Amino acid sequence: MVSARTTTHERWMRRCLQLANLGSGTTGPNPLVGAVLVQGEHLLAEGWHERAGGPHAEARCLQAFGDGPIPADATMYVNLEPCAHHGRTPPCADLLIARGVKQVVVGLRDPFPLVAGRGIERLRNAGVEVTEGVMLEECHWMQRRFITSVEKKRPYVILKWAASADGFLDRHPRTSRGVQRISGAATDVLVHRWRSAEPAILVGSRTVVHDDPSLSVRHVSGRSPLRLVLDRDGITPGMSNVFTDGGSTMLFTSDPRPELSVEQVRINPTEEPLDVILATLHERNIRSVLVEGGAELIRHFMEHGLWDEARVIHGQVHFGDGTPAPRIDGAGRIERMVGGDRIVLHRREAGCIAWDW
Repeated sequence: MVSARTTTHERWMRRCLQLANLGSGTTGPNPLVGAVLVQGEHLLAEGWHERAGGPHAEARCLQAFGDGPIPADATMYVNLEPCAHHGRTPPCADLLIARGVKQVVVGLRDPFPLVAGRGIERLRNAGVEVTEGVMLEECHWMQRRFITSVEKKRPYVILKWAASADGFLDRHPRTSRGVQRISGAATDVLVHRWRSAEPAILVGSRTVVHDDPSLSVRHVSGRSPLRLVLDRDGITPGMSNVFTDGGSTMLFTSDPRPELSVEQVRINPTEEPLDVILATLHERNIRSVLVEGGAELIRHFMEHGLWDEARVIHGQVHFGDGTPAPRIDGAGRIERMVGGDRIVLHRREAGCIAWDW
């Protein structure tokens, strides 16, 4: 039987998650965090972490409440453990103690080594009643990029591709009319929202050669990701959009190309390219990467087990022949319709899987 207290906890924790998601695309490399201050059934204040270097969710929530005394029966809900270390902002655990918050409900312990339970311990040592693990799986899903980066020492890898109704990525033979559309207009907007939420986007050399994409965010407001191009053999044209349109691009290649004015990372013949890419991103605190193609690159990630999530767009168009789309078997999945397209979300590991876009 679900108690009224449990239902209340879940109600407000769900609001924390909604608030946290408002920081998608702007808080990296920090986690997504929302906080609400509640008295009984009444919301007193709320806030979320908007950008790295700015106030954390708990601080913004208390700013919204004001300088007055916190009611003794008020409860602070937060989907991630309050921090206990000095970074670019003071420790949130100390702030809650100083403001006199007496009850705190936490969704997930922070895996970051400088926190990792210390925030909760500090609160309890100060006499604050702390409840843990409310909507634990949902809170874990919200922090999947951050947790993967901290625990696996690599970015969270999202694979994305669009497949025709008969299972092809493109039509053979190719035409001279440019990219052959699979998805509809509504899905195109969604894809740009995906791009705006991730700090980096990766394609292989053949995608640049065949499609000449810009890989920028245009259909929604938001920041364009850092563009990564894997081109070991130097086959991408120097006048490609990713090299000439003024956006940020990083080229991974065997032989540096001095004619290109983009950052370049050399891959030695004995190195696995994916390891070099992921290690380079991790060193730069880039928590996630969206892999948009092509087929060979996506399959390479899958064969090496270096993926965490896949977003597959199934369009209505039929190609008859072309490059077969990758297949995913045995992973957790959910699906929804966007316009006339069917979007399937896969998760490689067991656990909560949910739409947060």
